[in-house]
Amino acid sequence: MLRRRSAIAVLVAGLVGLLSGCTSSADSGAQLPDGAALVSASAEALTQLHSVRFKLGVSGTIPGLPIRQIDGDATLTGSPNGTAKGHADMQEAIDRFQVDYVLKDGKLFLTRTDGTHEEVPAQPEYLPSALLEASGGLHRLLTGATTFKTEVKEKLGDVATYRVAAKLPKAVISSVIPGIQSDVDVKFWVEQADSRRLMRVWMQVPPIVANEGAVMLELALSNLNEPVSTP
Repeated sequence: MLRRRSAIAVLVAGLVGLLSGCTSSADSGAQLPDGAALVSASAEALTQLHSVRFKLGVSGTIPGLPIRQIDGDATLTGSPNGTAKGHADMQEAIDRFQVDYVLKDGKLFLTRTDGTHEEVPAQPEYLPSALLEASGGLHRLLTGATTFKTEVKEKLGDVATYRVAAKLPKAVISSVIPGIQSDVDVKFWVEQADSRRLMRVWMQVPPIVANEGAVMLELALSNLNEPVSTP
């Protein structure tokens, strides 16, 4: 049903992407800072986040999340609960489709590749404000993670980062993506600069059915707090 798909699209749009599209290089030879401190500082930096460009991809199937890839811009400005716009590649069963979306004033405006348009209400918990604000979904991922280990220094394009491995308990990840009902492995890429901004998140979700492969989610963030043209 398109309304259900629409709500999911907004959820992902608010979360912020898969694969930043740039190559990375790792350096594990230097002394590395404490992972818990890095992630804590990154969580604090998120309280100042008001706009972001994102790209999210899902390799595999998560119940209630028919996303293959979605990208766009999200901001807390432009309407009372923020705005978002971008493109989504969706799949539900054997039905694969693509849409351009605009989220504004609590409404989601969809345009399919055949030119058809639809307007549906956006669920409040999936608005950009519910996910980008200080108590939003990204912040909960960082503050709810456990068992940290800083693995390497890694370059994402021109941005020098630390890669931190951690665990996300089921209660934390399911509060952001309800279809995930298990603990997951997670990696955070935190900027080496004093700003400690979050640049990428990777998650591995255990298979629901035995002998199926794990599901991978990867979210890349860029243009943090840079000007965004609101829809």
